[in-house]
Amino acid sequence: MPQYQAPRGMRDLLPAEATAFARLEAVIAARAARYGYLPIESPTVEDREVFARTAGEASDAAGKEMYDVSLHGEGGLALRPEATAAVTRVYLQHGMHRAPQPVRLYCAERMYRGQRPQLLRYREFRQWDLECFGAPEAAADIEIIAFTSGLLAELGLVDVRLKVNTIGDEASRPRVKEALTAYFAKYESELDAACRERLRTSVLRIFDCKVEHDREIAAGAPKVRDLLGEEDTAHFASVLEGIERLGIAYEVDDTLVRGFDYYTRTVFEHILTDPAFARAGEIAVAGGGRYDGLVRTMGGPQIPGTGVAGGLDVLYEALKQQGVDLGGAPAADVYVLSGDPADAADRLQLAEPLRDAGFNVAIDYSTRPLDRQLESAVKHGARVAVIRGTEEARGGNVIVRDLTKKEQRVTRLAAAVTEVGRHVARRPRPTLAAPGGEG
Repeated sequence: MPQYQAPRGMRDLLPAEATAFARLEAVIAARAARYGYLPIESPTVEDREVFARTAGEASDAAGKEMYDVSLHGEGGLALRPEATAAVTRVYLQHGMHRAPQPVRLYCAERMYRGQRPQLLRYREFRQWDLECFGAPEAAADIEIIAFTSGLLAELGLVDVRLKVNTIGDEASRPRVKEALTAYFAKYESELDAACRERLRTSVLRIFDCKVEHDREIAAGAPKVRDLLGEEDTAHFASVLEGIERLGIAYEVDDTLVRGFDYYTRTVFEHILTDPAFARAGEIAVAGGGRYDGLVRTMGGPQIPGTGVAGGLDVLYEALKQQGVDLGGAPAADVYVLSGDPADAADRLQLAEPLRDAGFNVAIDYSTRPLDRQLESAVKHGARVAVIRGTEEARGGNVIVRDLTKKEQRVTRLAAAVTEVGRHVARRPRPTLAAPGGEG
C-alpha cells in the first residue's frame, strides 16, 4: 500500500473521471448562460460567520461538520460548506444589490463538510449552483425548477423524481413553529439526540432527520401547508400550476425541508430513484428553493432570492449507474515517432504544426527501436503515427501510418497536416472570445 493516500472522505479524479466532470460542468455552464446566468467564483475559504449566521445553529453544515481554518493561530475562517451564502456575500460585497434586478449568478466549485463518508457523500465534493436575486415572483421559482429538470433530461438522467413543498415565509414561521413544537414535544423522549436539539433550535428541520423512527413520528405532524397564510398558499399554487403547464412531473412532499434555516416558501429536490442508491436513504442530485430573508440576514436590504444547487459527484455516479456514455479521457490522436535517436528537436518541429491545426499530438522521445515506438503509440490509443528518421522518411518526407487500418503513405513534410486530416478529425480549439461576439 502506498505510504500516502487521499484524506478520508476525499478522492482523486483520474483522467477519465476528470474529463467527464469537465464535460458535465461545460453542459451546465452552457445551459446557465442560455438562461442568463453570469459566472462567478468565490474563495474556498470564507469568514466562518458567513455560514454560521445564515444556515442556523441546528444546521450540521454550519456546526459540527464545518471545517475550521486557522492561520498562524488566528481562526474565524472556514472551508466553504455550501454555495448560497458565499454567493450572497459576493452579491453584497460588490454592490450587485444596487444593480438592475434580478441578478442571476452561476458557479461550480468545491465544497467541504466533515460528514461521515458514505455512498455518494464525500467530505470534499463538487457542486454547481444558480442564484437569482431580486425576483419575488413564483415564476422565478418555476424557472429554477424547469432549469434543473431540463438539465437532468438533457444529460440523459431518467431515474429521478421531483419533490416540492412550501414552508412559508417569515411571517408564517411563528405559527408554524408553535404548531410543530407542540406536536413534537409530545414525542421528545422518543426522538434521537439531534432531533431533540432541533426541537429547541429549528423544529422544521426535524423533517430532515434520517432516523427511521423519527421520520415515522414526523409523518404524523401537522402539514406546514395547512398553517400558512393566503399569500404563501397563493405563491405555492402558482408554482405548482407553472410546473404543470411546463409538463414537469412532480409530487408534493409535506415533510420536505432543506438543510438550512434561510429557506422560505418554495423548497424542492430532485431525488435519485435507482435502487442502487436506496440503501443510503433518499439522495438528492439537486435541490433548492426560495430564501427571501437571506440578503437581509447578511446585512443587506430586503431582497428576495431563489436558487438551486446540484452535486457533480452524485450526478456523475448516477449517470454512470444508468449507463450514460460519459466518454473517456481524450487520448493523443497522433504520435510522432522517429527511427533516428538524435532528432528530438525535429520531432517537436513536426508536432507543432499538427497541434496548431487542431490535432492532439504526443511525441515519443525515446531511443527505442521504431517497432517498439509503434507498439507504444497503439497502447496509448493513438490512431495515426507520423514517422521520421527512416530511409523512406528523408529529404523532406514523412510517413503517415494509420494504426487502425495498418496502412501508410509517404508524404511531403509540408502536406503532413492534410494527410493526417484524412485519418483523424481535427478537434475544435477554444478561443477567448466567440466569433462575431463577446466572450
